[in-house]
Amino acid sequence: MTDGTPPAVFTEIAEHWRPEPAVAEEVLPPWPAAALAALLSVDPPAEDGGALPPLWHEVYLRDRPRIADLGEDGHPSGGPLLPPIPRRRRMFGGGRIIVHAPLHIGERVRRTSAVRSVRVRHGSSGWLLLVTERHVFEAGGRLRVEDERDIVYRMPGDVRGAGAAVVRVRAGDESATGTASAAEASAPILRLDADERLLMLVSALTYNPHRIHYDRDYATRVEGHPGLVVHGPLLALEGIEAARRIGGRYPDRVDYRLTAAAHPGAPVDFAAAPADGPGDGPIRTEPGSVRIGGRQGGRLCIRVDAAWDGAAGASAGAVSPPE
Repeated sequence: MTDGTPPAVFTEIAEHWRPEPAVAEEVLPPWPAAALAALLSVDPPAEDGGALPPLWHEVYLRDRPRIADLGEDGHPSGGPLLPPIPRRRRMFGGGRIIVHAPLHIGERVRRTSAVRSVRVRHGSSGWLLLVTERHVFEAGGRLRVEDERDIVYRMPGDVRGAGAAVVRVRAGDESATGTASAAEASAPILRLDADERLLMLVSALTYNPHRIHYDRDYATRVEGHPGLVVHGPLLALEGIEAARRIGGRYPDRVDYRLTAAAHPGAPVDFAAAPADGPGDGPIRTEPGSVRIGGRQGGRLCIRVDAAWDGAAGASAGAVSPPE
């Protein structure tokens, strides 16, 4: 294989791998939302029918593989939406969320997960297999939430030394620089101090066994990161909370991109960028939309574009910071 030729397994998967959708269903108990609220330092939704903010479904309907079924990196060796790549390396690139109506604690929720697209691209650190997953949440016979996620896979040989590589997945664009613009240098709306305790609790709550979040030797020696890695969904949840503090309620649509890995040892500050300038996404150009940048030591780790349907400031199950 040369730099001009993608791995044969990537080409084969992109052309022929079309897994069947996977369905999961459960009644949403109150304790996962309460536990997540504690980790985010906000008040939890009401235990009896409280509305879940965007992306809080992250702590529900989790796959629970057996230890014997986990691979070297901690992820399951195989699964409905996992491409058949030996010793694959997986990263979370970003996603898009549409909340048609919130999910509520106590409801029976059905999630249907499918692969929407598979693409091969060449980035700064080598060949990438880009898989976009689509997760649809239904309750009471209605579509409630759409959640698309961009997952990046690398071959093992392309990972070492590439832990700080920027990941940006949108129509094959991996051009983000990971540097903050002057517009994103405003006063922080909130600060995330992620240490090893928080990473352990997030991994446990989301049943995420990826070793880059809790096994420092593996993260540095095998996957080439400078340290443990903060969970991408945790950064997205904090960016959504920052948008709530600006808009007065949680947004109805969110588009977020992870542009650089964040690590314990320094805070990630979330600040607003002007929402009235030209943008590079469908939400960014809407009147009343907001962009949030999450920066660690001057590096842009995540951008979150958020938009609201209807009158801003209306209550939609907003969760307020504790007094």
